[in-house]
Amino acid sequence: MIRIIGLLILGFLLSSCTHHPSKPLLIPNQWPVNDSKFINTDEHLPCFPWWKQFKDPNLNMLIDKGLVNNNDVKVAVAHIEAAQGELKRVQLNWIPEVTGNAGYSSFPYLGFPGVLLTVVPSYTINIFKQIKEQQKAKYELKATKAMYYGVRLAVINQIASNYFNHQSQMEQLFLLHSLATDLSKLITISQAMYQRGLFARTQLELAKTELSLIRSKERVVQQNIVVSENALHYLLDENPGELPLKRHFRDLNSQQMIIGALPLTIIENRPDMMQAKQEFCAANAGIGIAFSHFLPTINLAMARGEIAKVANGGQLGQAIHFNQAILEVPFLRASALGQLQKAKGLNKASYYRYTDTLRKVLRDVTNDLSAHELYTERLNDIMRAERELRSAYQLNKTLYERGIISHLILIEEKVKLDQLAIEVNQHKLEQLMTIVNLYQDLAAGYNYGSFAPQ
Repeated sequence: MIRIIGLLILGFLLSSCTHHPSKPLLIPNQWPVNDSKFINTDEHLPCFPWWKQFKDPNLNMLIDKGLVNNNDVKVAVAHIEAAQGELKRVQLNWIPEVTGNAGYSSFPYLGFPGVLLTVVPSYTINIFKQIKEQQKAKYELKATKAMYYGVRLAVINQIASNYFNHQSQMEQLFLLHSLATDLSKLITISQAMYQRGLFARTQLELAKTELSLIRSKERVVQQNIVVSENALHYLLDENPGELPLKRHFRDLNSQQMIIGALPLTIIENRPDMMQAKQEFCAANAGIGIAFSHFLPTINLAMARGEIAKVANGGQLGQAIHFNQAILEVPFLRASALGQLQKAKGLNKASYYRYTDTLRKVLRDVTNDLSAHELYTERLNDIMRAERELRSAYQLNKTLYERGIISHLILIEEKVKLDQLAIEVNQHKLEQLMTIVNLYQDLAAGYNYGSFAPQ
């Protein structure tokens, strides 16, 4: 019989082995795209506060407050506490239970004890199941901590993105106002020249139309400022309102070197990769839990106390000393086959989820590096164009002061400069967004000042 049971256990052990595709998960040694401002360093990126490179006290303050006050971070901490409680529950299953009984019983299967007063320690355990449940709880706790770090990473990204967007919108509102002022001057001059027959009415109407469009854009930008302010307040767990931020967007230096690392290091640091790995390990432990239903269970118990002196009596006086030691061996438990199949399916799903997460990490970082390189070059190109146009405007201003060109021509050149400044502002925002997204995908800064529950 023992040999049959052993063969049965061996068969289920072999059947529970998880088979995954033999295709290896190859990780490149270098990133497949080049970014002239990207450098591989030994910096521990999770602890690297990349946003401090901008030397902006407002941004530093917002991120510090957000990492403490944000509700998503608080929820993630609560999930860690719940996972810790689950692990403690499993660990305490090693300790026997003790119950007390006091009362009266005339049940025949208890031997008509009458009144009784007993203490009954009991211990029922499937050792293999207990070990696997403890392993699974540990993996789930690690996965929950990784989720917490992922939330912090997302909060940093959202605060930085909304801050840069807010500052860009404030700058754009100023630039639109300057453009509207210059267009008003242009319309005034054109109106006077039109009345003297020196200017076409169609050009005058086009200038008025452009001014109306600029004023309509100002309304949209004003709304965008309100939205970005309230988004920041929400991320800080605050009520809506204005933000007293005095730093100008034009003062932000977006030409930063990107502190990065090799692909393998990034994969090891990414919270979503850590979470996927621990979930895969937990699912693998789940196979062991499902298989444990085919293994013996040990049941130990004893009873100490007193019962009635006579059957169905009402006076205590007879001491009892009951002991029990039972090894429960399951010969047929068909439903456990379904549990085992379910566990193996969940394990396979977690493996593919891990693989998918790995592919996404490599894809996203590669895309971000390419975007940062190209958007930085585009920003440099348009800033060069702005400098050239500003130089041309200064020359025209000198010509105007000497009476060589008219005031109308000078204002027209100033309008072109205003329009280009608005475009530069937008390109700078888009380039800053590539920095924010790149650092998020590089998993930088999420462990800055972090004191996650242990």
